[in-house]
Amino acid sequence: MHKILVVEDLAALRQHVISILKNTITDAKVSEAQNGQEGVDVYRREKPDMVIMDILMPELTGTKAAQQIWAENPNTKILFWSQFHKESYLREIAKIVPDEAIHGYALKTESDEKLAHAIRTVLLHDNSYIDPIVRGVQSAINAREGLLNESEQAILVDLIMGLTDKAIAMRQHISVRGVQNRISALSDKLVRGLDIHAKETAGVEVFNTRMRIMLEVFRQGFVEAEDINELEKDLASWTARRLNFEMPIDDR
Repeated sequence: MHKILVVEDLAALRQHVISILKNTITDAKVSEAQNGQEGVDVYRREKPDMVIMDILMPELTGTKAAQQIWAENPNTKILFWSQFHKESYLREIAKIVPDEAIHGYALKTESDEKLAHAIRTVLLHDNSYIDPIVRGVQSAINAREGLLNESEQAILVDLIMGLTDKAIAMRQHISVRGVQNRISALSDKLVRGLDIHAKETAGVEVFNTRMRIMLEVFRQGFVEAEDINELEKDLASWTARRLNFEMPIDDR
C-alpha cells in the first residue's frame, strides 16, 4: 500500500487531487492537510511515501514544509503542485534542492492526465517529473548563472569534508536524490572541458570518483603537478579494475 499526503489550502483543489490519486494509484492510502504546518504534523504522524504539496500556502509555505520533512527523512518523495512557474519559486526551491533534483513540479494549469502521469513517474517509477514550462524557466536561470551558486558551494564544502551523500542530505535538510543531482551539476561545472569520451565511456561511477579526487586537489590548492598525475594514475588503476576500461593518462 502506498501512503500519500496531499497538502493544499483550497478544499476543492485538494479533493480534486485526491480523486485523481485514487484513480491513478489503486492501493493508495491518502491523507490530507490544509496548510504547510498541518502538512508537517500529518507527515510526522503518518510517514507517507510521497507528499503532493502546494507551494504558496498559509501558516507555512510548501518549500519550508518540504525542508522540515527532508530534515527528518531525506528519502521522502515530494511532488510540488503549483499554479505558477515563477522564477522566484524555483529559486526558493533551489535553496533546499537544486533544480535538477526536484522529484516533481506539476502545474495546476495542466490537464488531469499530466498530474496523474507526474504521480506515477515520481511514486511508482522513482523518476523525476518536471513540467516542460518549468524546465524552460530552469534553463534560462542556469544560462545566466555560470558560477557556482550557494547550494553548489555548500555541497562542494561537504564533499571536501568527506561526507557521504546521506550525511550531506541530513546536514543540509535536502533529499538524497537532491544531493546526488547537485553533485552531478557541480561536476558538470567544475570539470567542463575534460575528455568527453572518457566521461561517457567510463560511466557515472568512475566520473563521480574522479570528481571527489579533483575536489580534494582544489581544497589543498597548492598541489604539485606530479601529485595530480599520481592521483590520475590511481584513478586509472581503479577504473581498470572496476569497469574494465582504460582511461588515458597524461604523463606530461
